[in-house]
Amino acid sequence: MHERYLGRIEPDMDVCDIDGDKIGTVARVYRHDLARVGADTSAPSPVRDEVVEVKTGFLGLGKHFFVPTGAIEDVTQSCVFLSKTADEVKHNEDWQQKPSYLDDLS
Repeated sequence: MHERYLGRIEPDMDVCDIDGDKIGTVARVYRHDLARVGADTSAPSPVRDEVVEVKTGFLGLGKHFFVPTGAIEDVTQSCVFLSKTADEVKHNEDWQQKPSYLDDLS
């Protein structure tokens, strides 16, 4: 994922698969706190993906997926396009659970 995309992703944007089919909408973007990461350079910090939480279903009442930003292909003014198909997203077990490290991201 290109860093230029991350700042353009906002809640309620559509999220589409690589074919342009809508999967859901952005619920939240989990970004690294750059100030905290750079404050103590002596402590190694693990490299972790920043994540986009995607809500699905009517009014967002369906499943939530936690998509690493590396799976984002493109971002337009109103939509986030993933580099995966809808089936790949729905069947990726790693994306169905909120990663425990997200509590440390702002």
